[in-house]
Amino acid sequence: MSEPVQYPRVRLDLYEEALILTRYEERDRRTSYPVAVDDLVAAFSRVPISSGLLPANCLFWGRENGQTRLAVYVPGRRWRLQTAERAFHIPLPPLVFLGAGVQYRVYAVKRRPRTPPVELYHCPTPNVHPDGVICQGGAPFPACASDTIEPALSLFLEGSLFNGDLAAGKCRSYPDDVRRLWGQLEGARRFPPGELVPARTRLDFSV
Repeated sequence: MSEPVQYPRVRLDLYEEALILTRYEERDRRTSYPVAVDDLVAAFSRVPISSGLLPANCLFWGRENGQTRLAVYVPGRRWRLQTAERAFHIPLPPLVFLGAGVQYRVYAVKRRPRTPPVELYHCPTPNVHPDGVICQGGAPFPACASDTIEPALSLFLEGSLFNGDLAAGKCRSYPDDVRRLWGQLEGARRFPPGELVPARTRLDFSV
């Protein structure tokens, strides 16, 4: 015996000059009528949505195109960074780490962002494009969510093998390769803010 045919309960058609809502009451009975955009937005605004428990130092959370968008502030501290030749245990400046889907961006900052816009600097590591987008390499990131953004940060900083890709333009003392600066930071307590290079972009919390 074949399964009964399923019909939609509601359909929304978008035309150049109108929004048409169609309600399906029975298989052969439907009602269509125009609706105002404001009424549609008001109806969806009553749909409950929750971010869940957000990670510490969360700067903003949102949803766009079905993906979670999340940014966290990472206080400056010492990290264990790895190249093919050796391991470094050095301080990095405060960071802003952002995720959307499986794409992540990272920027350095001089202090915790309080109000937009936020002045951003290049993260003093290789493997980060000028626009802040992180090269995934051979270890794909998890989809961004409240419980995955911190593991993604650790995967990037302490699970990556940093090479010479995109190592230039990340500090002032060694503009050709930021890894040369790393060798001088062993034993340092904090990253020297004078080494930061402006990213020529700003962070808007509404993004």
